[in-house]
Amino acid sequence: MYYIRRKTSSILLSVVVVYVILFIYIIIYSDDFLYNQNVVSEMWLHSASDNYCFPSASTHAQQPLLFKFFYACDKEIVFFDKMFAVVSNVLFESFILPQNQTPISQPSTKYDLRSLSTQCAGVRDITGLHLKEPILTWVKQIRLTERFNDTEKAPVHRDIGLLLSRHDDGNLYHAMTQMYNIVIAKLLLGISPNRSVVGIFADDYGSHTILQELWDSFFQETLPLSGESHRKFHFDKLIMINSGYEGYLNHHRLSKLPFVGEFKQYFNSLFGTCSQRKLDCSSINIRVILRQDGTYRNGTIKVTERKFYNDRNLLKEIQKSFPSHSVKGLRLENYPMKTQLLFISRTDFLIGVHGAGMTFALFLPEHAGVLELFPLYRDTGNVHYRTISKWRNLHYRAWQNFKTENEFPNFQTHFPVRVIAYYIQEFLNSRCKRHSIS
Repeated sequence: MYYIRRKTSSILLSVVVVYVILFIYIIIYSDDFLYNQNVVSEMWLHSASDNYCFPSASTHAQQPLLFKFFYACDKEIVFFDKMFAVVSNVLFESFILPQNQTPISQPSTKYDLRSLSTQCAGVRDITGLHLKEPILTWVKQIRLTERFNDTEKAPVHRDIGLLLSRHDDGNLYHAMTQMYNIVIAKLLLGISPNRSVVGIFADDYGSHTILQELWDSFFQETLPLSGESHRKFHFDKLIMINSGYEGYLNHHRLSKLPFVGEFKQYFNSLFGTCSQRKLDCSSINIRVILRQDGTYRNGTIKVTERKFYNDRNLLKEIQKSFPSHSVKGLRLENYPMKTQLLFISRTDFLIGVHGAGMTFALFLPEHAGVLELFPLYRDTGNVHYRTISKWRNLHYRAWQNFKTENEFPNFQTHFPVRVIAYYIQEFLNSRCKRHSIS
C-alpha cells in the first residue's frame, strides 16, 4: 500500500512539474508575442508616408498566439517557425554561370549559391534543426567563419537582403503564400515598408515574370541570380524566406490567419489603395472575374480551364436581375496591379470560377461577399478561397455544376443565372439587414 501511495505521489509531482514548466513557457512566449506586437505597432505608426494605411488598434488583439522563434549560433541565426530565417553579418556571393556555359557535371539548380558566410560560433549550433526547403539548403550552404578575409575584394554593403525562390512565374495564389511570409517577416522584425531592402531571387524565372510588378513592390533593389556571373554583397541581415507552402496562408485548417488585416493594409499601402468602399445597399458593385486563354513565352496558346460559357450574355442577364446595381466583368490580368487592387477594393460582391484570381478575396472590403463556382470536373475540396474568406469574415458561398450538358468545349461551363442571382440576393438580405440594424 505504501508503495502504491509513493508511486501515485511521484506521478502527481511529475504532472505538477510539467504544468509549472508549461506555465513558465507560456508566460515567456506571451511576452515575446506582446513584444512583437508592440514592434509591429511601432513600425506602422512611425512609417513616414501620407499614403500609408494604419491598422486599427483592435486588429492586434485578435491575432492568435502562433509565433514560434528559435535560435542558433547564440542568436546570430534566428528562425521563425517554418516561415523565415534571419542570418546576421552575411557575406553573400553568387557564382552563376550562363546556361550555355554551365558544365554538365554541375547542373544549375534553383539554389545555386556558392558562398554564404556568417560570423557564427560553429556548425554544431545549427545541426538537428527541423528545417524545410529551401531554407534547409541555404543553411547547409553557410560557411561559418569567425572573421571575413581582409584580402577579399570589398563587397557591396547593404543593410538588409531578402532571399527567396519563387514557386512559379504566374500563379497569384502561390505568389501570395510567399508574399505573406515576406510581410510577416517585415512586421515581426520591425522593417517598415519604405525601408531599403534588396530582393534576391534564387530561381530561374528572371526579372520579367507575369507578377513582377508585385515582386518589385517589395524591394528597392532586386537581384535575379539567373544569368549573373559574379555578385558579392555584405548584408547586416539576410532574411531567408521559406516556401509559401510552409507558411500560415497555406495552412487551411487554421481557425484564424495571424495579421490578416495588416497583410491587406500592407498591400494597400504599397499601391496607394487605402480608401475602402462602404456598403451602399441601394447600389452594390457586383464584379465577375473572367478567365481567358493566354500565351506562353514562346508564343504558343495557353488554354485556361474553368471559364464561363458565353460570359457576355451572363453579365447581361445578371444586370437584368439587379437593374439598380452595377454588374461588370473583369479580366484582371489586362490591368496594372494598382488598378486590379482598386477594382477589388470597390467590389461588394465578387463572383468567379475557382482559380488563382479568387485570391483577391484577401483585399475585398470588410463587408464583401464571395461566390466561388466550380465546374463538373473540379473538386470542391480545394478550399483555398473558402478559407481566405473565412479568415476575412466575408460572406462566402460556393456552388458546383453537376450537369454534363452545362459543360462545353475549351473548358467552358454554363452557370445558371438563377443560381447566381439567388446568392446575390442572399448576400443583400444578409448584409443589408445587418447594415440597417447597425
